[in-house]
Amino acid sequence: MVKKERRKATTIKISYKPFEKTLIDKDKKKVDLKNDLGISPSTLQKMKHGEYIALDVIVLLCEYLDCDSISDIVEIVPVDDKEIIIEQ
Repeated sequence: MVKKERRKATTIKISYKPFEKTLIDKDKKKVDLKNDLGISPSTLQKMKHGEYIALDVIVLLCEYLDCDSISDIVEIVPVDDKEIIIEQ
């Protein structure tokens, strides 16, 4: 049985820029997230590079940072033309 690969978004991507702003607004540092929540360095690295992280981690961050909505942590932004990868 051949497993079909899941289609991936090609024109939009995840950005964690709101997370950086929220950290500043709440006077928190990434080391606080490691110490208080047990967030792994690899998760923070994924966020730094705009990679996907688990939704439960985003919810935990929202709770810890007392966010009004998930948009205080993550946003969806268009992919630059030079980043668009055409699936073959």
